[in-house]
Amino acid sequence: MRIVLSGSFWCQPIVGSGQYLHGLLRYLPRVAPQHEYILLLPVMVGAVPPLPPVVAVRYVATPFDGKNRHSAKLWYEQIGVPQAAAQLRADVLHIPYAAPPLQSSVPVVATVHDIIWLLLPEYRGKATFRAYTKLIPPAARRAAHILADSEHSRRDIVQHLGCEPSRVTTVLLAAGDQFHPQPSDQAAAYVQQKYGLKQPFVYYVGGLDARKNVSTLIRAFSWMRSAGGPDATLAIAGRAPHADPQIFPNIDVLIGGLRRQSEIRRIDVPYADSAQLYAAATIFAFPSRYEGFGLPPLEAMACGTPTIAANTSSLAEVVGEAALCVPPDDIVGWVTALWRLLVDTNTRSDLRQHGLERSRMFSYQRVAQETLAIYDEVYRQHRY
Repeated sequence: MRIVLSGSFWCQPIVGSGQYLHGLLRYLPRVAPQHEYILLLPVMVGAVPPLPPVVAVRYVATPFDGKNRHSAKLWYEQIGVPQAAAQLRADVLHIPYAAPPLQSSVPVVATVHDIIWLLLPEYRGKATFRAYTKLIPPAARRAAHILADSEHSRRDIVQHLGCEPSRVTTVLLAAGDQFHPQPSDQAAAYVQQKYGLKQPFVYYVGGLDARKNVSTLIRAFSWMRSAGGPDATLAIAGRAPHADPQIFPNIDVLIGGLRRQSEIRRIDVPYADSAQLYAAATIFAFPSRYEGFGLPPLEAMACGTPTIAANTSSLAEVVGEAALCVPPDDIVGWVTALWRLLVDTNTRSDLRQHGLERSRMFSYQRVAQETLAIYDEVYRQHRY
């Protein structure tokens, strides 16, 4: 097969869609070297991270390059990509995020990571974004097949996008290869030297938007300390890309109001240091209200870090019984879980072992194998 993939997120390897595309393209050629793989990139993409040598690259220009980035993005996705795939005589076109074209002569497989923009009103954005997302449901229904990151997301896609259930398949994601156990004392020394963080500390990394529910974690940590809980630090890594208070609550104001500036730290962590922070942390906490999958808890468990996660959306599928699970808005539950793990070394040891075992169930080799099975199914259905 000649498999063409849209590479919009190849140059964003830190975001979830970028991590997914990088993991997929690392392992697809290993699992099935007999196929041909071509990555399409927008002309205006900028610096391109190295690609596996067996993956070819084709650039797609648009009439709006350098003029209007929104129009260029739309043209690239809806016209440029399907045209390029047809010119390349692709057997399958994979769009690895929720932007399948409405029309394509090449059968389309699309990965829809989540439909947050449809389920949560505050994420529907301005008129231009709402108009853009209106294309997704009909385009998803026309795709040959949809991949979902979790069974929870699959149900949402079937219910809210109106896709035929038989054409939506769950392919659980995986943590990147860099997330694995490492000597915690070395990681702790590195993190203390670079970030000034001493153990014990609770770690959160991820978005700072409202659904991530970081405010509940901050309040629970402050309450625990006020109640005489263990001496510890809460380290929060993440950025708010813009200052919309409806989507991005100002957590600095919250931290200041609680007078916890010395105990609750905001840190800027480059992606290269992610595994070190996980490994050095005493606990990883992830209170998100909604996820399509939820990579950070899996990354933390893969590094051997005891984890607390919200018991909502897809997170139960990710962590299973290998983490403490708490309702996302149950502050008392979060206080109790934080306190327990900070003082109970036996529970931490058990969760570390269970988390490592759980994380080994997820791999990009499996992601590639299951994705290739869908490519093959779509190819056989559309070859004549």
